[in-house]
Amino acid sequence: MSRIFNTARRVHSFLGCFPKLREKADAICVEYHQLHENFNYDFDTNGESWLLQTLARQGCLGTVFDVGANHGDWAARVLEANPNASVHCFEICPPTFQKLSKHLSASKGKIILNPFGLSDAPGEIKIKYCPDGDGITTMFDVVLPGNVEAVNAKVASGKDYCAEQGIKSIDLLKMDVEGAEHLVLKGFGDLLVPDNVPVVQFEYGMLNILTKFLLRDFYQFFEGRGYKVGKLFPRFVRFREYRFQDEDFRGPNYIAASPRITDLLKKHD
Repeated sequence: MSRIFNTARRVHSFLGCFPKLREKADAICVEYHQLHENFNYDFDTNGESWLLQTLARQGCLGTVFDVGANHGDWAARVLEANPNASVHCFEICPPTFQKLSKHLSASKGKIILNPFGLSDAPGEIKIKYCPDGDGITTMFDVVLPGNVEAVNAKVASGKDYCAEQGIKSIDLLKMDVEGAEHLVLKGFGDLLVPDNVPVVQFEYGMLNILTKFLLRDFYQFFEGRGYKVGKLFPRFVRFREYRFQDEDFRGPNYIAASPRITDLLKKHD
């Protein structure tokens, strides 16, 4: 590592004679690092499709929760991977739920559409809806600039929902809720353990600066319940211990998995 650092320092010193070139080199290095760390929201290439197909091949994609379903693209991918899956979609924003319902109308029966979100307790809340980009609608402050509207929304707890539906286990719990992941997790209570929910996919990014629920907190939450945590890459999950330098607020997707299936998901040399 010291050799790499010293080389980088010499290159940086040399480029000091060429300010514009140094700026371009810096931009290229930043871009390369983001590619290397899989800063990618395309589920065909960022590992999300690979994860679904891998779990489906092992018979581990039966009951699926899509919390923050948006327009239903991810839920549709679940059915592509396993046509017999049962997908419970939760969409907190009423205008977005209308788009979700229209998109997945042909899949009713295999997909259960819920016009509310999940949180730590049931109730009604205010959310910030972004008509120009409803994928960034959030309970918290919107990170990206744009048109924002205050909208009334309903939430339930995962534990209550599972009790009402008679659900005792979930093969895959996926969350894309723009910073509210920690509230969703809390709402599952004692149900959220590896034997009941063997795989959890969650987002981590800039909104965690505002919520103050850091990647370190995710690690502590999941490891305290017996999970292994790792970052999702195109064809593997990189399971490793938490490092402070991983706190980059870039994400996007991390996986918490039962120790009995981590070997299925991790990189094999």
